[in-house]
Amino acid sequence: MRRTVVTAFFGLSILSGLGVLAQTSDPITQRQNLMKNNQEQMRTLTGMARGQAPFNAATAQAAFQRVAQNAQQIPALFPAGSTQGKTAALPTIWERKADFDAHATKLEQDAKAAQGAITDQASLQAAIQRVGQNCGGCHETYRRKES
Repeated sequence: MRRTVVTAFFGLSILSGLGVLAQTSDPITQRQNLMKNNQEQMRTLTGMARGQAPFNAATAQAAFQRVAQNAQQIPALFPAGSTQGKTAALPTIWERKADFDAHATKLEQDAKAAQGAITDQASLQAAIQRVGQNCGGCHETYRRKES
Protein backbone atom coordinates (compact mmCIF):
# COMPACT_ATOMS: atom_id res chain seq x y z
CA MET A 1 0.00 0.00 0.00
CA ARG A 2 2.72 2.46 1.00
CA ARG A 3 4.75 1.58 -2.11
CA THR A 4 1.68 2.18 -4.27
CA VAL A 5 1.13 5.61 -2.70
CA VAL A 6 4.78 6.59 -3.17
CA THR A 7 4.79 5.36 -6.75
CA ALA A 8 1.51 7.11 -7.53
CA PHE A 9 2.79 10.35 -5.98
CA PHE A 10 6.02 10.09 -7.94
CA GLY A 11 4.15 9.46 -11.18
CA LEU A 12 1.98 12.50 -10.58
CA SER A 13 5.02 14.68 -9.88
CA ILE A 14 6.55 13.63 -13.21
CA LEU A 15 3.33 14.33 -15.08
CA SER A 16 2.87 17.68 -13.38
CA GLY A 17 6.46 18.59 -14.23
CA LEU A 18 5.93 17.69 -17.87
CA GLY A 19 2.66 19.60 -17.98
CA VAL A 20 4.24 22.75 -16.60
CA LEU A 21 7.04 22.57 -19.16
CA ALA A 22 4.55 22.24 -21.99
CA GLN A 23 2.40 25.18 -20.87
CA THR A 24 4.82 27.96 -21.72
CA SER A 25 7.09 28.87 -24.60
CA ASP A 26 9.22 31.20 -22.46
CA PRO A 27 12.62 29.49 -22.09
CA ILE A 28 13.30 31.13 -18.71
CA THR A 29 10.07 29.80 -17.23
CA GLN A 30 10.60 26.41 -18.87
CA ARG A 31 14.10 26.01 -17.48
CA GLN A 32 13.03 27.20 -14.02
CA ASN A 33 10.24 24.61 -14.03
CA LEU A 34 12.65 21.93 -15.22
CA MET A 35 15.15 22.78 -12.47
CA LYS A 36 12.36 22.69 -9.88
CA ASN A 37 11.42 19.24 -11.17
CA ASN A 38 15.06 18.14 -10.81
CA GLN A 39 15.01 19.47 -7.28
CA GLU A 40 11.85 17.44 -6.53
CA GLN A 41 13.50 14.31 -7.91
CA MET A 42 16.61 14.86 -5.81
CA ARG A 43 14.46 15.53 -2.73
CA THR A 44 12.74 12.17 -3.26
CA LEU A 45 16.09 10.43 -3.67
CA THR A 46 17.67 12.16 -0.69
CA GLY A 47 14.73 11.24 1.53
CA MET A 48 15.23 7.57 0.69
CA ALA A 49 19.01 7.79 1.10
CA ARG A 50 18.62 9.35 4.55
CA GLY A 51 16.02 6.84 5.65
CA GLN A 52 13.27 9.48 5.83
CA ALA A 53 11.31 7.46 3.26
CA PRO A 54 11.47 3.71 2.63
CA PHE A 55 14.03 2.66 0.03
CA ASN A 56 12.35 1.73 -3.24
CA ALA A 57 14.65 0.87 -6.15
CA ALA A 58 11.94 1.43 -8.77
CA THR A 59 11.15 4.90 -7.42
CA ALA A 60 14.85 5.78 -7.30
CA GLN A 61 15.40 4.55 -10.85
CA ALA A 62 12.41 6.55 -12.08
CA ALA A 63 13.71 9.69 -10.37
CA PHE A 64 17.12 9.31 -11.99
CA GLN A 65 15.41 8.65 -15.32
CA ARG A 66 13.52 11.93 -14.96
CA VAL A 67 16.75 13.79 -14.12
CA ALA A 68 18.38 12.27 -17.22
CA GLN A 69 15.42 13.30 -19.39
CA ASN A 70 15.53 16.81 -17.94
CA ALA A 71 19.28 17.02 -18.56
CA GLN A 72 18.68 16.31 -22.26
CA GLN A 73 16.46 19.38 -22.43
CA ILE A 74 18.79 21.79 -20.62
CA PRO A 75 20.90 23.04 -23.56
CA ALA A 76 17.85 23.95 -25.65
CA LEU A 77 16.35 25.91 -22.75
CA PHE A 78 19.25 28.34 -22.77
CA PRO A 79 18.99 29.88 -26.25
CA ALA A 80 20.88 33.04 -27.11
CA GLY A 81 19.06 36.11 -25.87
CA SER A 82 17.31 34.40 -22.95
CA THR A 83 19.16 36.43 -20.37
CA GLN A 84 16.53 39.09 -19.81
CA GLY A 85 13.93 38.67 -17.11
CA LYS A 86 13.90 37.02 -13.73
CA THR A 87 16.72 34.52 -14.08
CA ALA A 88 19.71 33.41 -12.05
CA ALA A 89 21.52 32.29 -15.21
CA LEU A 90 24.88 34.01 -15.57
CA PRO A 91 26.11 35.37 -18.92
CA THR A 92 28.96 32.85 -18.62
CA ILE A 93 26.52 30.22 -19.92
CA TRP A 94 26.45 31.82 -23.37
CA GLU A 95 30.14 32.78 -23.27
CA ARG A 96 31.08 29.14 -22.60
CA LYS A 97 28.06 27.39 -24.13
CA ALA A 98 29.96 24.27 -25.21
CA ASP A 99 31.20 23.72 -21.63
CA PHE A 100 27.74 24.40 -20.24
CA ASP A 101 26.18 21.90 -22.66
CA ALA A 102 28.88 19.37 -21.71
CA HIS A 103 27.83 19.70 -18.06
CA ALA A 104 24.25 18.85 -19.06
CA THR A 105 25.48 15.84 -21.04
CA LYS A 106 27.51 14.62 -18.05
CA LEU A 107 24.48 15.01 -15.80
CA GLU A 108 22.42 12.95 -18.23
CA GLN A 109 25.09 10.24 -18.45
CA ASP A 110 25.58 10.01 -14.69
CA ALA A 111 21.83 9.94 -14.04
CA LYS A 112 21.42 7.12 -16.59
CA ALA A 113 24.31 5.20 -15.02
CA ALA A 114 22.74 5.67 -11.60
CA GLN A 115 19.51 4.05 -12.80
CA GLY A 116 21.26 0.73 -13.33
CA ALA A 117 23.44 0.96 -10.24
CA ILE A 118 20.71 1.29 -7.60
CA THR A 119 20.40 -1.89 -5.56
CA ASP A 120 20.18 -0.64 -1.98
CA GLN A 121 20.37 2.46 0.19
CA ALA A 122 24.20 2.57 0.08
CA SER A 123 24.32 2.48 -3.73
CA LEU A 124 21.62 5.17 -3.79
CA GLN A 125 23.72 7.41 -1.55
CA ALA A 126 26.74 7.01 -3.84
CA ALA A 127 24.65 7.73 -6.93
CA ILE A 128 23.12 10.85 -5.38
CA GLN A 129 26.57 12.15 -4.53
CA ARG A 130 27.82 11.62 -8.10
CA VAL A 131 24.75 13.21 -9.71
CA GLY A 132 24.63 15.98 -7.12
CA GLN A 133 28.22 16.94 -7.92
CA ASN A 134 27.08 17.62 -11.49
CA CYS A 135 24.32 19.89 -10.29
CA GLY A 136 26.53 21.73 -7.81
CA GLY A 137 29.42 22.13 -10.24
CA CYS A 138 27.20 23.67 -12.87
CA HIS A 139 25.44 25.95 -10.39
CA GLU A 140 28.79 27.10 -8.99
CA THR A 141 29.93 28.32 -12.39
CA TYR A 142 26.75 29.26 -14.22
CA ARG A 143 24.17 30.34 -11.64
CA ARG A 144 23.91 33.65 -9.81
CA LYS A 145 24.12 33.22 -6.05
CA GLU A 146 20.90 34.03 -4.24
CA SER A 147 21.28 36.87 -1.80
